[in-house]
Parts: sequence; structure tokens; C-alpha cells
Amino acid sequence: MMTQPSADRLLEVVRKELSDNLFPAITDPQATANLQMVLHVLGTIGVRVRNEIAWMCEEVAAAEELGASIATELPPAGPLTTALERLSLAPLVSLHLDDVAARYALGTEVLSCLLEQVPADHPRRGEVERLLDDRLAHEVAVMGEFALVGRS
Repeated sequence: MMTQPSADRLLEVVRKELSDNLFPAITDPQATANLQMVLHVLGTIGVRVRNEIAWMCEEVAAAEELGASIATELPPAGPLTTALERLSLAPLVSLHLDDVAARYALGTEVLSCLLEQVPADHPRRGEVERLLDDRLAHEVAVMGEFALVGRS
């Protein structure tokens, strides 16, 4: 019996089973490389399921906060204002992935508007770019360092 039946734990059990029992039995180099890739993908999925909802909620909150603050410094009724209004009309009603992802899409639009509307010489441009850097850091954490596993 598993005492921690999370998706991450299930992936960990599958990875361990494949590594401990299937991997040693494989003699074909191509099959070994394929299994290494499967193990890598399962590992990246584990990172994603452990963090995805939190990261999406954090990114949306940061974009909304910065967007609302910077919107007062930009021309009114622009795309940023519209994106912020749409986001405010879609409060987070649950932590189910579909609900979080729907709100994340709206937050992504706010980030996109910030990147498009805040000029490079604006004193707060660095804050906008840090939001994008944070998002990219999460993507790298999910994907890991890209490598063709099992290939030389």
C-alpha cells in the first residue's frame, strides 16, 4: 500500500520499477537509450506535477500585481487594462488544474501586454522582464537540461 498516493509518488514508483527491473535486462543499445529517455520524461513530469499549480498561481498573482501597478503609468483603456479586467472577472475558484490553467491563460495575456506595452527605457521594465525570467526558470526546472539521453 502506498501511503503517499500523489501523482509524483506514482511516477517515482514507475521510474524505480523500470530502473531496477527492466533496465538491467535490456541488452539492445537502442532500447536502453529509449528507456533512458522514458525515465527522463517521467522525471520531468514529476517536477511538473509537484509544482505546476503553485507556479501558475504565483505567476498569475505576480503579473496581476505588477500589471495593476504599471497600468496607472500607461495610457488608459489599452490592452493591458483590458487584460487586467478580464483577469479580475475570473477569480480562482478552485485548485483543479483546468481552473488554474484557465486563469493562467488570462495571466499570460497580462504578461504579454506588459512585455509589449512597457518600453525598454521605462524604469520598471526590469520588473516586467523578471516575470518572464521567472516563467522561463520554471520551464527549465520542468524540462531539465536538454540532452539526448543515451546518445553520444
